[in-house]
Amino acid sequence: MIDLTTMQYLLCAGAGCVVGFSLGLVGGGGSILYVPLMIYLVGVSNPHVAIGTSALAVAVNAAVSLLNHARSGHVKWHCANVFAAAGVGGALLGSTLGTSCLRD
Repeated sequence: MIDLTTMQYLLCAGAGCVVGFSLGLVGGGGSILYVPLMIYLVGVSNPHVAIGTSALAVAVNAAVSLLNHARSGHVKWHCANVFAAAGVGGALLGSTLGTSCLRD
């Protein structure tokens, strides 16, 4: 576990607000912003921790937004399921290739 100072937690909360605002404004791109903010602003030295943290933060933000849009009837579920399945497949392929490239 990584121990962060109080200032780092405050910076992390500020970074989360910036990422949440950008997600709400344009609907995507949270991880591309969050990882550099975690590394360079907050001071998380391990990029794997920053990537995992950003994935969790963006997933929670997306889940909350999904609930709001689903209640309003703004979700095309068939399209969303196809897109999600393709994304999971792409993520699996990308992570497998990335892991094999790191071993070489």
